[in-house]
Amino acid sequence: MTTHRTLILGAGAAGTAAARALAEHHDLDVTLVGRGSEEPYSRMLIKGVAVGSSAPGVTRLPLPSVRFVSDTAVSIDADVRMLGLRSGLTETYDSLIIATGSAPRQLASSVAGAAEARTTGTLTTLHSLRDALHIRRILERGPRNVLLYGGGIIAAETASLLADAGHGVTLIARSSFPGESVFGARLARSIAELHRDRVDTLFGATLAAVSHDERTVTAHLDDGSSLTGDLLIVALGTVPLSPAPWNGGILVDDRQRTTVDGVWAAGGATVHDDARGMWRIDHWEDSTAQGTHAAQHLLHVLDRGHDPGPYLPRSAFLAMIHGHVVSGVGLTAPGTTRIEPGEEFVQVHEHADGTPVGASGLDAVLSVHRWRERLHGVSTV
Repeated sequence: MTTHRTLILGAGAAGTAAARALAEHHDLDVTLVGRGSEEPYSRMLIKGVAVGSSAPGVTRLPLPSVRFVSDTAVSIDADVRMLGLRSGLTETYDSLIIATGSAPRQLASSVAGAAEARTTGTLTTLHSLRDALHIRRILERGPRNVLLYGGGIIAAETASLLADAGHGVTLIARSSFPGESVFGARLARSIAELHRDRVDTLFGATLAAVSHDERTVTAHLDDGSSLTGDLLIVALGTVPLSPAPWNGGILVDDRQRTTVDGVWAAGGATVHDDARGMWRIDHWEDSTAQGTHAAQHLLHVLDRGHDPGPYLPRSAFLAMIHGHVVSGVGLTAPGTTRIEPGEEFVQVHEHADGTPVGASGLDAVLSVHRWRERLHGVSTV
């Protein structure tokens, strides 16, 4: 009898969670494939590394007890079940879990000068440990003036951390209320006020061009104005990252199955298509839960476990923004929201049919987290 061989692509939250779920089944041959240019690390912790409040070593991610290959996945031939690696080597599999995560959303190609500024290091994203170490080296020279372009969680948290560390911060965002598509209108307005009290803000402005010299960078805005700083950090969210033939978002069903036989996917690389519609979540806790769910369904297919049922996002996230806590559970994507009565600000995110699918709030962590048990019309109590 041959041993079933499972490959897991990606050594981040989803990949390591899947590997841990499978590692205890010693009759399976499990291989975890991590990106060849880096050691596995926790992306949750890199903002602290960037601003100097955390040592780089704290991001190191313990690996599960499975075979580990440090090489980047390039392509998958599903017909013969073979993975092609950047080194030129190949790996065969019986089942495959793709957990290759995400990449930072880049500036549009129409933003003149951005590519050149990136080569000097005066323009960067904050998505990887390499990004964080680069930012850290610049900030270590003393108080810097940092331009931050974006309006979501990463931009908000980074602005807060930079201000706390004594750096000058100008937060530039295209929306008049940054993060409205992420947080909802009322919460976005509250966060905008927090920013205005602590950092310089330019809301409703679009970056049109970038110029630079060896030490500074200038952001040219669509209204003709410009701002110069020591560093421009672009924080426009993420896009799915995956090998060929997908090369982008991988469509999965409610068991994390792809449309290809024997292939599951989890985490930031995926786009879900289920009873809640089309949706994507890219944060650490949810990626961990998706990775575990994919592994559990694979074990069920192999008659080594029960069917975990449909994946229902309930995972929590927290963001510290200027001394306040933004928290959420479940699916907080755009949709209908209603405000819960009470002294704390809590909003419930609902599906079109009125089913609660997520909750979020400001300085209301416990109240928000209580909604985990009531989401999706299925109680976990």
